[in-house]
Amino acid sequence: MDKKLLLRPNLARIMVDYVSQIHALTTLHPSAAETQKLDGSPVTALDLALSELLERMSQQYYPDVNFYSEENFTGWNFPLLAIDPLDGTREYIRNRPEWAISIAFFESLNFVGEGWVYNPLTKELFNNELEPSAHVDKATYYGEVSHSEWEKKYFQTFKSQKFILTPKGSIAYKLGRLAAGKVDFVISLAPKNIWDIAGGTLLCQQSKIKFYSQGKEVTEVQPQYLPPLIWCHEEIFAELSSLV
Repeated sequence: MDKKLLLRPNLARIMVDYVSQIHALTTLHPSAAETQKLDGSPVTALDLALSELLERMSQQYYPDVNFYSEENFTGWNFPLLAIDPLDGTREYIRNRPEWAISIAFFESLNFVGEGWVYNPLTKELFNNELEPSAHVDKATYYGEVSHSEWEKKYFQTFKSQKFILTPKGSIAYKLGRLAAGKVDFVISLAPKNIWDIAGGTLLCQQSKIKFYSQGKEVTEVQPQYLPPLIWCHEEIFAELSSLV
């Protein structure tokens, strides 16, 4: 681990004190009153409330770190906190318990840091205390893709009896599940911003799961990544990528 990271506050320990506040906000906003951002994407009162909470956390524990959030971003410089206060707004609007809060800390441009992902509805917590999961040869591998991409038939040409796809909610939630060994791979055929995938991708790294964009392994932090996007152990990447 980068020596500078060792001098930083531990994100997993910091967020222990914020989980109860996250639950309080989730209880206060049990259903979505949806509005739209300038780009046409949905935003809710809970998105904004969680963003404000995490910005206060950033100011207290990371005062010298650039706060880069989906709901409030200014510049692109390091060190950086990449935050999605509610990844999966559409899942939240549809009362589908498959959304999550995603936080990632990066000291520099290198894709190395600390990730934290939490689903307050299922109370699934994914952080740096996860037990690493090694690659295991299998007859069948199970992966997850987004509901929206599935409904748009992005995967209608994906034909395999070895690699089985299941639609699941937000990308941060899927990556947390992948890091925890609940599935074998995650694929997205849509562009993703760094705040969407940063926390989960850092957690996947702990389990030696690699992140690929347009067929190449990602090693640097950038604002957006282009598809196909694949997260998997390198042992299955070549065969899996040939299907998309």
